[in-house]
Amino acid sequence: MLSIRPTVSQHVFSVFGRSIHPELVLSCQSRTIQKTNYRARIDITSDGHLISFTGSRGATLSEVVGSKQQSLPQQRKLLSLPLRGRSTDELEGKRGLRYRSQFELEHFSAEMFWMLQNQLQSCVSPDEMIHSFDSSGRMPFGAISFIHIETRERQLLIQAFHTFPDDYSIVKSMTTFHVEKE
Repeated sequence: MLSIRPTVSQHVFSVFGRSIHPELVLSCQSRTIQKTNYRARIDITSDGHLISFTGSRGATLSEVVGSKQQSLPQQRKLLSLPLRGRSTDELEGKRGLRYRSQFELEHFSAEMFWMLQNQLQSCVSPDEMIHSFDSSGRMPFGAISFIHIETRERQLLIQAFHTFPDDYSIVKSMTTFHVEKE
């Protein structure tokens, strides 16, 4: 399977008050987390990532970092931002869900970019997911998606790094999903 990530300028950061069907994205790697108070599915996709978080009372929030060309639903879209600069957002979901995210697009010198890309590739633990993409042809190697996961009984913290070698850019995001006590 050829998997080359679209350029960073073609990406958006979106949040939905619903689940996003996994068949709408090309998943490269997936993990499901089940706790007493929530269930989450985390996918590294061909464009970035998809996180679907469902609280114990049935409400769902989904975060997507993906290409503008992705065919995603418009219903219950709560947020959609181009991946530029820096952004911090908070949302109160239904039935006791809270959501907080921040993302930042950073551009680096070639030397710093290669150093950071190599560091991400060397990180491997049970709490992490990583996928290496094919080269676009301009650079000798392709993009990387790296996700670090921290779970607690009522909270899920996701740190994601998506590299874009052709632009010497990295999108960093940190997202917290929280389930209030009933």
